[in-house]
Amino acid sequence: MLSGEIREKGQVNDEMKKMVHSYVQENREQLIEGLRQLIKIPSETGFEGPVQEHIKGIMQKDLQLEVETFTADPEVVKLHPEYTESEVERRIGFKDRPNVVGKWKGAGSGRSLLMFTHVDTVPVGNLTHWEYPPFDGVIEDGLMYGRGTADNKGGFGSILASLEVMRGLGLRPKGDITAISVVDEEVGGAGGAVAMTQQGYKADACIYPHPLTSGLGAQIACAGGLIFKIKVVGQAAHNLNGQIGVNAIGKAMKIYQALIDLDTKRAEEVRYEPFERYFAASDMPVRASNLTPAMINGGEWAYKVPADCELTGTIGFPPTETPERVKAQIEGVVKEVAESDPWLKEHPPVISWEWQTNASEISPEHPFVKMVKGNIDEVIGQTTEIFGMPTFSDIRFPMLYMDTPALIYGPKGGRLHGADEWLNVEDWLKCVEINVLNVLEWCGFEEEA
Repeated sequence: MLSGEIREKGQVNDEMKKMVHSYVQENREQLIEGLRQLIKIPSETGFEGPVQEHIKGIMQKDLQLEVETFTADPEVVKLHPEYTESEVERRIGFKDRPNVVGKWKGAGSGRSLLMFTHVDTVPVGNLTHWEYPPFDGVIEDGLMYGRGTADNKGGFGSILASLEVMRGLGLRPKGDITAISVVDEEVGGAGGAVAMTQQGYKADACIYPHPLTSGLGAQIACAGGLIFKIKVVGQAAHNLNGQIGVNAIGKAMKIYQALIDLDTKRAEEVRYEPFERYFAASDMPVRASNLTPAMINGGEWAYKVPADCELTGTIGFPPTETPERVKAQIEGVVKEVAESDPWLKEHPPVISWEWQTNASEISPEHPFVKMVKGNIDEVIGQTTEIFGMPTFSDIRFPMLYMDTPALIYGPKGGRLHGADEWLNVEDWLKCVEINVLNVLEWCGFEEEA
């Protein structure tokens, strides 16, 4: 039961903060086990149904939320400006891959809050590369290992745990809370966050908990991203008279090197402090953009000079740049290479833009950002920096398409997409605590009847 002072003023004062902290610590094993149960259910993109059914049950039975689901309509999502068709959509589609929504109706007069993340994961890959079982949630030296711990069942697990803490403390938000577990993020989000923006959900602010290599700290921005393909033609010939052929792979390698040089140049010239702080805090070389020529495909036969080659790459860029500017840079570099090579000048490479996401940011002076940063600082006991996520993120969807300020924060995690993916358990418990304080302060609260 709340003290008279807390009940009368409804403020997140020191006494309330101590109550939240004590409850999290006293129930830590139960909360951690809830996360482990999420890790135990495989949820590779395309096969999220079982974990979503588990989450639906928790929302209904344990958290007593009003629950609904929605599944992406393949014809409707195609109308979204950031729609891209994925291989998963082509192979599997959206059937049996619901997004799960839990609604907690507020007592009235408070601000509303959206809390969402994705629960799909990349495949486990070769099991021989894993020291720890990928679906057991083994904890060793303070780290929980398993696929999805850091990307991103750890994030959604912290949402469920924070609502469990509020129920356990007998608190009810004054503003509405909407918690959404989305699918499909790892392949672009058409079946998840894209579809979410078309459902009409609204909130006054949004938090997107996600483990980060930089550790706990408010992330106020995410990068935009482009995927491109460059097709290069050569001239086929048999190896016996290969001297009359033109090797398309060799020509493509000239473009590859030019893109590497452009990446180096951009690392020096493109600046964006939130991304630079993220890399500095992660003990990585500091920059604000990355350009990666990622795949090169060419050739058909060992005794044939290849006549075709395709180079695929990706680039991330900060909110200070536009997709048009970045595209123009890459197109300019490819044109320069072609102009300097007699064959390519006569047979220009063809660039196609396969996928585009937009960068987004929220001002560090926004009241929501200041509130969240204050609660992070309070829980971890030190002043933190404000970072940006230097890759694309689902936070762009509420910011750009739902008119909702959004940010990321989360516990320290590592080896995302790799073997022995891990999450710092103590950080995760702090994230749960931060979630609760953010809900109480943003939405307001009262004691449940």
